[in-house]
Amino acid sequence: MTQSNQKVLVAMSGGVDSSVTAALLKNQGYDVIGVHMNLRDTNLANFGSRCCSPIDANDARRVCDKINAPFYIINTEEVFRAKVIDYFIHEYLQSRTPNPCVECNNKIKFNYLFQKAEELGCDLVATGHYAQVVQDTVSNSSRLFKAVDPQKDQSYFLFGLSQKALQKTLMPLGGIPKKMVRKLAEEFGLAVATKADSQEICFIEDEGYKAFLETQVAPSLRPRGSVQTKDGTYIGEHDGLYRYTIGQRKGLQLTVKESEQYFVIGFDTKRHVLIVGSEKDLYQSALTAEKINWIRPPKGIQAFSCKAKFYRKKRSYRAYLEYI
Repeated sequence: MTQSNQKVLVAMSGGVDSSVTAALLKNQGYDVIGVHMNLRDTNLANFGSRCCSPIDANDARRVCDKINAPFYIINTEEVFRAKVIDYFIHEYLQSRTPNPCVECNNKIKFNYLFQKAEELGCDLVATGHYAQVVQDTVSNSSRLFKAVDPQKDQSYFLFGLSQKALQKTLMPLGGIPKKMVRKLAEEFGLAVATKADSQEICFIEDEGYKAFLETQVAPSLRPRGSVQTKDGTYIGEHDGLYRYTIGQRKGLQLTVKESEQYFVIGFDTKRHVLIVGSEKDLYQSALTAEKINWIRPPKGIQAFSCKAKFYRKKRSYRAYLEYI
C-alpha cells in the first residue's frame, strides 16, 4: 500500500503544529481525516489563552476545510476528568509532582485516536508532536527518538506508547525545526501560521495550579503544617504540602535568615511536615522508578547499564533512560 492511498487520522488541536502535520501529509498524498478532541466542559471552563477551547476547534475545522479534509470532534470530557484531572489532584495531595500531559497521552489521546481511526477505516494515526518514530526493519519494531529541535522535543511525553501504537503512528514534525514549521504554515496558507503556542497545562488557568487545587479540594484535605530541617529543627510554617515540590527554593515561609538557602528535600505526609535542607541534600545516588514502559523490551529480566538524563522544566524533574 502506497502513501497515496493510505488513510491517516490526524489529531488536530487547532494549533500550528497539528495543522502543519495535516497539511504536510495531505501534500504528500495521504488521505487525511482531521479529529479534534473536546477534553473539557466549554460551559464551565474559563479558557482564556489556553488550548482546547471552542476557538481551537473552529481553527482546526478551518484548516481541514482549507486542505479539503473531513473533520470530526470527539467528546472526551468525562474520561478526561476521571483519568487526567482527578489524577493530577490526587498526585499533588500525595506530595508528588504529576505530569498530566503524559497521563493524557497514555490514557486519553492515543487510546481514543486509535478507536476512532478503526471506526473510520484509517491505516495510520498522526500527531503534531515533536518526536521521531523510526521503523527498525531488522528487528521489525518501532523506536521512539527525540526531535531534531532540542527546544521542542516532546519524546518524554510519549514514553507510554506501545509497539502496536508506534507501528501505526506518524510524527512528521520530529525531523523539522520549529521555525521551519511556522514557515510551512505560511506557505500552506494556514490561518493559524502566527497563532501562539499553548505551553501550559490546558485545564490550569492564569491563577496557577495552586489556585486550581484550592477550588477542587476541601481545606480539611490540604492541612497546613510546619517546616523542619532533616534533623527536626522547626524553622517555619507551610500552607499545604501540595504547594511544594522537591528542589523548590522560592516561596518557603521560613524564620531563618534569607542568606541561609534551603531547598525542599522531602515530606512527612503523616505529620504534614515539609522537610528542607541544603542543595547537597538534593543529590542522591539511587532512585526507584515505577510505571516503566519498555518501548523496545530488553532481552530477559537482568541487570543492564543505561544512561539517564534528568530535566527540570517548570516544577517537575524528568528522566530518560537509554540503553548503552
